[in-house]
Amino acid sequence: MMGLRRAFVPLVSVFIVFIALQPLPAQTVITTLWTGTNPTAVAVNPATNLIYVLNVDDQNVTVIDGAMNRDVTWVPVGSDPHAIAVNPATNKIYVTNTGDSTVTVIDGSTNVPVTIPAGDEPWGIAIDSTRNRIYVTNDMGQGTVTAIDGATNLITTIPARSDPGNLVVNPVTNKIYVCNEGENTVTLIDGATLTNLGPILVGHEPTVIAINTVTNRIYVDNYDDATVSVIDGNLNQTIATLSFSTFPEALAVNQVTNRLYVATDDNNVSIYGGNNQLLGTIFTAHYPYAMLVNPVTNKIYVAASSNYLVTIDGVTNTTHTIQVGYGPEALAANLGTNRLYVVNNDDNTVSIVAGANASALQFKALAPCRLMDTRPQYGGHGAIQGGTSQNFVVPQLGNCQVPANAGAYALNVTVVPHGPLGYLSIWPTGEDQPIVSTMNSLDGRTKANAAIVPAGYQGGVSVFASNTSDVILDVNGYFVSPGAQTYQFYPLTPCRVIDTRNPVGHLGGPSLVGGVERDFPVLESSCLAQASNAQAYSFNFTVVPTPQKPHQALGYLSVWPEGESQPTVSTLNNMTATTVANAAIVPAGTSGTNGGIAVFPSNDTDLVVDVDGYFAAPASGGLSMYPVAPCRVLDTRGNGQPFVNEITVNVGGSPCAPPSSAKAYVFNATVVPQTRLGYLTLWPDGQQQPAVSTLNAVDGWITSNMAIVPTTNSSIDAFASNYTHLILDISGYFAP
Repeated sequence: MMGLRRAFVPLVSVFIVFIALQPLPAQTVITTLWTGTNPTAVAVNPATNLIYVLNVDDQNVTVIDGAMNRDVTWVPVGSDPHAIAVNPATNKIYVTNTGDSTVTVIDGSTNVPVTIPAGDEPWGIAIDSTRNRIYVTNDMGQGTVTAIDGATNLITTIPARSDPGNLVVNPVTNKIYVCNEGENTVTLIDGATLTNLGPILVGHEPTVIAINTVTNRIYVDNYDDATVSVIDGNLNQTIATLSFSTFPEALAVNQVTNRLYVATDDNNVSIYGGNNQLLGTIFTAHYPYAMLVNPVTNKIYVAASSNYLVTIDGVTNTTHTIQVGYGPEALAANLGTNRLYVVNNDDNTVSIVAGANASALQFKALAPCRLMDTRPQYGGHGAIQGGTSQNFVVPQLGNCQVPANAGAYALNVTVVPHGPLGYLSIWPTGEDQPIVSTMNSLDGRTKANAAIVPAGYQGGVSVFASNTSDVILDVNGYFVSPGAQTYQFYPLTPCRVIDTRNPVGHLGGPSLVGGVERDFPVLESSCLAQASNAQAYSFNFTVVPTPQKPHQALGYLSVWPEGESQPTVSTLNNMTATTVANAAIVPAGTSGTNGGIAVFPSNDTDLVVDVDGYFAAPASGGLSMYPVAPCRVLDTRGNGQPFVNEITVNVGGSPCAPPSSAKAYVFNATVVPQTRLGYLTLWPDGQQQPAVSTLNAVDGWITSNMAIVPTTNSSIDAFASNYTHLILDISGYFAP
């Protein structure tokens, strides 16, 4: 067995500063649980919200329910277990057992373990969820890496170098990097051929390794010579060496901000930018041992000696320290629930901590603008191929005047599938792909769905399509840190503003005529009586074929501020002549238009518009937006029972646990109808059901729509006109 090794937790101001400890909001210890004897490692399955703590002396794994914050069972593993990892795509948990040269595979749905062989003294572990491949280092003799096929548990042995230890996978390039502690190298493995591509020279005793898959940089902690080697994953050679006065203990990378954090045993954390320049050094006041990054909230967490967890704010570099259990040794996080799990080795416990919140953002409206269209005839570079993703740097697209400091975008996402589309997901570049979908098009029709998406690396968003599809992105606003001419959100009980099926008034009939613009003075509606200062509206648009032309398809509907030129964007499409809804944040019309909006249908249609809030200058009652990692609040398929009529959803009490200060939630609502679904309505719990709809699925197909739903008590109500399953994924909330 090898000598000294430190645990590594893999992830999902331009001057030297020493920062005093200051409080950060919403970081508290929820509870501390006894786990087992000598806990040393922890892993989280965000898809199931289950947490797995490895207890070395008991030779078992404690399974913790993240929703209830309690242990539910213990699962036996092999002799002298060392490392644990989760594949959330398959719900399998893997444990390396150095004492009997095996790997324990735990089925997360049944907690039944299976033992499979590995090499001699298996140690480190890394998982490629994309390809369902598990890599294990074996450190006896010259050393090997065992590649496990997650579907069959069949193994392939790959030669490594002397004393291989920790390792990482780049799922984008399908390359694996292995620290060889017995020599000054990192082994490079080709995941496609499962062959050793040779060593990469680094410093002495490479121990801890981290990767930025967006920039393809690999960072190696060389413990014995107090350096960190920076490997260019394109060249596969060391391009820089960072030197320290004392030994580096832990590494963490924020892929969204392109920052490297290095904790050293002189109680400091050094911050490096993407070009390897030192941006600052933070004194933690406690001996750092393990680190992780939450890229959603831009918070960095450091497990420190004795009984401390230190939080670093990635924007201000301020720190906050709380007490956890004794001897914190390992960290893991569920980004969807913003919960941290701190394994305390000295007192055999795990501390469950509510993570610090993301920074508040406020809205700035834009005239609707087309960012990009992947279709070559519209200037694009081709469809997103099935099973792959593409990154799009929003501030650089479409000349839409989106600034580089935008923290989130109000987008309209349109998909033009080349056939049936299982699902499409959109998320911030640099964050892990969420285990949720933005929309589905199983019948291959063109569909649109609104989404508020945080900005990722360089302001980018990533889009994944399960099947080959063209994608169109339009923007109608963005969120930034509060400042001059930024706007807060003022929630309203959902209310009907426009219905052209009603022949009365400026906000009623007649039906829209294809190819003809129509303006609506929306501030005449009693729904917006208190919104005379509105700068933008949160609307839900629904199109319905007219009685005169019940089978008339609608190529597209565009919506924009009255008084401005018609943009080359679309808000929704209704190619199958059914009833289709889509949410949109629409800027208010220019001076003299009574805050009006303009609409243009390509074909005759009726139009229904509901409002759930508006944006205006900050004042009493105004709310800011706080992004969160997409998290599943509700999925009625879990109990197998569709519902009809009304149900109440306790959002605050869900596994996603948004704070009680939230006054409105940003949802992606998806229905899986059991038959034709006339409509679904979401509204604040405790209020009378409003005469509005959130979405429609009268053709019985799976349908999604973004919905901003106010709340007064952390719950909302849902009404379905016919039997359906309902899925609610939260991506943010509005709060003071």
